[in-house]
Amino acid sequence: MKDVVYRKRDLFKNRGRIVSVIENVAQHDSSTRVVKNFVYMVSRVDAVPKTLPTPKIRMLKGVDTQAREERFVFKVKGSVYIKEKRFIFELRYCHSLNVLMQWKTVVVPAEKSVVAVN
Repeated sequence: MKDVVYRKRDLFKNRGRIVSVIENVAQHDSSTRVVKNFVYMVSRVDAVPKTLPTPKIRMLKGVDTQAREERFVFKVKGSVYIKEKRFIFELRYCHSLNVLMQWKTVVVPAEKSVVAVN
């Protein structure tokens, strides 16, 4: 069974927006939860800086065999400059992907393959 929730919220004084998509998938041997978040904030700036900052990327992966869970986190943070009429705006963003997989049954890992070296 698959459930999908879509949420959209405005931030303080309409200066930004949060969009979230949450998916829950339940199968007979596992359950998966996927959360996608998109956060945008807009502010007015006087000028574009000479050196533009590079986006920050963060990835984490974890496996817990005792709890039979696998986690994966991926985040990207950065900013983009936009010119609209006579004004310059900075659009800061943060995109994240969180995946949690829970196994209901015991999963035995396959044996490691052996590579022959000549």
